[in-house]
Amino acid sequence: MRTQADFFTDIENRISGQIGALAEALPHCALTQIVQGVDDIRCLARDHGFAIVETLASQLESAVAGGGYRAAVLTYLDAMNDAVRAPRGPMPAAAQEAWLASVAMRLGH
Repeated sequence: MRTQADFFTDIENRISGQIGALAEALPHCALTQIVQGVDDIRCLARDHGFAIVETLASQLESAVAGGGYRAAVLTYLDAMNDAVRAPRGPMPAAAQEAWLASVAMRLGH
């Protein structure tokens, strides 16, 4: 019998798989494919309580919309992959800010 922990592990693996697939395809992706891939990840994360992954995906969508996306995409994807293993559910504002700051540090801002 499958447990709730098994279900969340499956979702973690699914999100990580989508992140990895997007990262691998990135050099050959059109902007619309990147946007769709990030949106798919964001929706999956939102639907299953992976708040920080959802937040990072939203921020990545904003970065892509702003035009300076190529350098930032892999950094955001790496942070999102790390965040998949973070505790699920609502995340305090300070924790979200810390994750976003880690991305800024990785980007050298």
